Amino acid sequence: MCLKVEKFKLLRKEVEKMDKIQNFNSPVADNISKIIEKRGLKQKVIAEKAGFTQQSFCDVLYGRRILKISETKKIANVLNVSVDDLFKSD
Repeated sequence: MCLKVEKFKLLRKEVEKMDKIQNFNSPVADNISKIIEKRGLKQKVIAEKAGFTQQSFCDVLYGRRILKISETKKIANVLNVSVDDLFKSD
């Protein structure tokens, strides 16, 4: 019984952590996705040019990974936008 409670607590912490990541990345990831879609670009190409694997780039876009400032700058450069543009919310 105690083991199940401990597993539940660990799982709950992971879910809370994921919620924080998604809330932090949400505007940036949304803006990156919008720019890629609007320009008809391929995620794989943007990922490679910015120095990401396709999987890690998808993790960013789906809120499973927080971007570092340096990574945000690389993506902005590849997309030819400012970092501020990536952080704008509608």
